[in-house]
Amino acid sequence: MLPQIEAFLEVARRQNLSRAAEALFVSQPTLTARLQSLESSLGEQLFVRTRRGMRLTEAGEAFLPYAEHAVTALADGRERLGELRRGVAGRLVLGAPPTVSTYTLPALLARFSAAHPNVRLAVKTGTSEEILQMVRTTRCSWASCAPCTTPRSRACRCTPTPWS
Repeated sequence: MLPQIEAFLEVARRQNLSRAAEALFVSQPTLTARLQSLESSLGEQLFVRTRRGMRLTEAGEAFLPYAEHAVTALADGRERLGELRRGVAGRLVLGAPPTVSTYTLPALLARFSAAHPNVRLAVKTGTSEEILQMVRTTRCSWASCAPCTTPRSRACRCTPTPWS
């Protein structure tokens, strides 16, 4: 549906089918097919051909802001996904024992939040065994805890942190 909406918006902007097709790097028949497909799916005629080009119908005028919003929302969604891929947005759930979450994490999280304002942080506290269980069940993205000696905990890999 996106190519049809983009076709609609370009023809609405340029009010000319051939110039819109050129701007979209498609042929006029392809552009016409996209417009007809959109009109068919909406059940409304969106344009009227005139001697001067293409003019929006009342239905086209009514649909225009929604089409613009849809394309903007999609662009915003793509940007948000890019932020998630780059690690500059999203949600980070940390697991830590009460002493770490009370005394060590506040200063670290303040610096992290300043550097990454689009990342939502949450802290879950518990014993080392509980925190490891949170990591195993993906209720926690990262954990800080004392090494555990139970057979189940040995499956986790420990990595020293810069502050340890």
